[in-house]
Amino acid sequence: MKQDVSSSKILLICIGNEFREDDGLGIYIGRHSKIRSLRNLAIIENSGDGMAMMDAWKDGGTVILADAVRSGRPAGTLFHFDLLKDPIPPDLFIVSTHNIGIPECISLSEKLDMLPEKLFFYGVEGQDFGYGKKLSPLVKAATERLIDEIVADVES
Repeated sequence: MKQDVSSSKILLICIGNEFREDDGLGIYIGRHSKIRSLRNLAIIENSGDGMAMMDAWKDGGTVILADAVRSGRPAGTLFHFDLLKDPIPPDLFIVSTHNIGIPECISLSEKLDMLPEKLFFYGVEGQDFGYGKKLSPLVKAATERLIDEIVADVES
């Protein structure tokens, strides 16, 4: 889904599948009232389509990605990276339900000169990725803390 994103706004790309339990946390974040109340934030939901994600961020100034992580760390672990400066831990995205993973999108965008000026990742280690619309309680609690982090960072 493409939206008109003003260059003065921060773009939040919320990645996930709301029908796959904890994989829906990116969508949950984008629909949260604390996130929706931020004036300088444009929000796009993305089901994991890497090409659409790259198209959305190609002209962006500051872009934030929000997604569930499945790395083998304890459920509820919070992640926050500057994807253009910090090396991505090789085991961070060992399993992905998306067509093309975030590391591949970054690599391809770099080669095509399509990277935004700033690119940040916020995520939570998921617990349950079965069928359902609810986040597991542990992941939901961690996601609420992550939302507070995102709000504080966007407002500063």
